[in-house]
Amino acid sequence: MRTLAIALTALVFSAPFGAQAQELRQSARFDVEIRGLTVGRLSFTGVENGTSYAVSGTMQSTGLAGMLRKMRYDANVRGTVSDRGFAPQRYEQTGGAGKGYSEETVVWQAGLPRIERQEPAKPPRPTDPDPAQQRGTVDTLTALYATLRDVAPGQECKSSVIMYDGRYRMQLRIAAAKPVEGGVACSGEYIRLAGFTPEEMAERTRFPFTLRYVPTEGRMRVTEVAMDSLYGSARLVRK
Repeated sequence: MRTLAIALTALVFSAPFGAQAQELRQSARFDVEIRGLTVGRLSFTGVENGTSYAVSGTMQSTGLAGMLRKMRYDANVRGTVSDRGFAPQRYEQTGGAGKGYSEETVVWQAGLPRIERQEPAKPPRPTDPDPAQQRGTVDTLTALYATLRDVAPGQECKSSVIMYDGRYRMQLRIAAAKPVEGGVACSGEYIRLAGFTPEEMAERTRFPFTLRYVPTEGRMRVTEVAMDSLYGSARLVRK
């Protein structure tokens, strides 16, 4: 589940906001399927209030995959939101797979990320991207929320972002929405940019996916994400 663990690294956060703006709160849960088998669950809760946002969530293995190798990540992020998109300020993550466990905190100042805490510390590698060159990036949780949250009609498929998680630089590139029966859909790619080993880059750098939206209570909601992974066809299915 390496590709899914990186792209879906999981997501519990609550923060007080002022009362001057209307609060928008939403939650979602997706089953993660690979080759038709449910192997995990992704859930998140997001709150937007004026120019602020906060998101929390969890990604964990379930079913047979959970019996063979347990995996769970919990994370939270807060930041600002504007017409230009989401800008994280503080991201915290805990969890691991198998017997491994880690904790990490990344803060953004003027759009530039800095690793504030990392336990256990990751030794530097020649492939590590320069943190000083990561201005304007977002964390993986912000990227997931920006991509999977409910949006107003006409705002679908507008969440292309560059991600940085302290070691890897990645991109979610999404094309314009197109009408389909019952809603709209768009195609996209998850792209490895930097931080990966030469072997990983030679293995594959681009992973296509498709988002499908349907109208729900005056909003457009992602109900399915179909993707190509190293382990075959995969899907996120909303529950």
